Amino acid sequence: MLILTRRPGERVVIGDEVLVTVMGVSGHTVRLGIEAPAGVSIYREEIWLAVKEENRAAAAAADVGALPSAPAPATPSAAAPAEKPPPE
Repeated sequence: MLILTRRPGERVVIGDEVLVTVMGVSGHTVRLGIEAPAGVSIYREEIWLAVKEENRAAAAAADVGALPSAPAPATPSAAAPAEKPPPE
């Protein structure tokens, strides 16, 4: 992990196309501005984790729905006559 100290208005460059600007600092809160290409998704971590979990749950549900159903266990039919013991 890279740890930097930046003041409001200062920037950090990530790769060739991502620019992070410190917009302001107020107490324990830092406001960041992020410039990135249109194809780059940017999420707050808690949103990203929630989306990731939602996708995992949806994929698991889809996998369960795609499984072939197992044959039902054989049970005696209610219509079949019951066996009687042989007469004595």
